[in-house]
Amino acid sequence: MTDVLLALDFPGRRDEARIADLRLEEAGWKVEYGLTAPYSRVPDAGAQAAAIAARRTGPAPRAVLAYCMAAPLAHELAALLSTPGAPVPLLLFDGEPGRPDAVREAARTVAGQLTGGAAQALDDDPELLSDAALTGRPGEAMAAVEDRMTRLAAEVFLGDGFDEAEARAAATQVSGFYLDWIAHLTASLHTTRPAWGGRVLHVRTPGHTGPRQWPGASGTENHLVDSGRNDLLRDPRTRELALTLLGPPTA
Repeated sequence: MTDVLLALDFPGRRDEARIADLRLEEAGWKVEYGLTAPYSRVPDAGAQAAAIAARRTGPAPRAVLAYCMAAPLAHELAALLSTPGAPVPLLLFDGEPGRPDAVREAARTVAGQLTGGAAQALDDDPELLSDAALTGRPGEAMAAVEDRMTRLAAEVFLGDGFDEAEARAAATQVSGFYLDWIAHLTASLHTTRPAWGGRVLHVRTPGHTGPRQWPGASGTENHLVDSGRNDLLRDPRTRELALTLLGPPTA
């Protein structure tokens, strides 16, 4: 056995608590946080999982933990890190598969933040983030979104008196973190959902709409924490439940 956990939780700029808020290290676990800068913009969960797995050293983790739409990436990683007879389980917190509408909502929010409210700037091209583009041409879609977001931000800097080169440089820097987030969501749409022999332990909030049986898992245990979504990962009941489900770390 091992006392290592691999946690996948894109930091984002968000109100929700994070896996780090569970303070699993205080219970003796070694927690590796797999999503750190520089973030991948490859819109494919399998490719991102392979890159994370290649960076790791040491034994397979006791479990892979994931929040929200990091779940498909965690699924791919659990499959990659499993060995015959020793599948790595998943511990999900309000985990869910990727959804094109989540990518579109994030992109509109980002456009609004970059421009001070002009989210409708994305609406003149309905194909930009269509289901067909996001699921069938994710690389092209991400390139188009990156170009659009950078131009939107550059327009703001031009209005503030920057010259063309300065505006483009500033826009590239400002939009980068947001584009990483959109790429993360887009990657969640692209997974093979491998059947790896492992089980899923799913900690959910009331009303969470993710699947009751996780695709590809040998079995799914659903555990309800009566908490708001924003507070799920800082709720002491979630921490207690996670520690119970994981069992004790190796001495």
